[in-house]
Amino acid sequence: MVTGAPGSGKSTVVPELVRLSPGNLVVMDMDELLDDDGRLLGISIASPTAAPIWPAYNALWLRITELIRRSGIPVLLLTPALPTELPEGRWLHLDCPDAIRRKRLAARGWPSVQIEEAVADAAELRKYVPRSVRSDVNPESCAKGILDWIRGERFGKTLSLWGRLRS
Repeated sequence: MVTGAPGSGKSTVVPELVRLSPGNLVVMDMDELLDDDGRLLGISIASPTAAPIWPAYNALWLRITELIRRSGIPVLLLTPALPTELPEGRWLHLDCPDAIRRKRLAARGWPSVQIEEAVADAAELRKYVPRSVRSDVNPESCAKGILDWIRGERFGKTLSLWGRLRS
């Protein structure tokens, strides 16, 4: 699992992850089940009124990943969730400086209140998932950092990706 608050670059890095790992890894972004308006089965999942359906949405994703993994192919799910919400797998945090997150979300037309909520979400994720890859580099470098982490996890290596990607 790769988690990241809104504006961290999850959707941006997906095409590079797919390109760099053809046939070796199923890469999915949680947002890919949503329609263009951010709805799932007619419900906007970003709305506070959608809070009751989040557990079912998370369970659906766990089931999807389980179905794929049983074929022997590893799965990488990019999600804004906390490890407590999807309690399976290993976790990496896709992160960027708050100033960059604010700029990205403002470019999407997000209101200031929602941008600050995303910044707070990022701070919370940093507490839960301290191992991170920076997303304020180009998408290919970011994807390579994520794939290095996956390879390290599969072979029992501990990687310090944050420092390596900084240089």
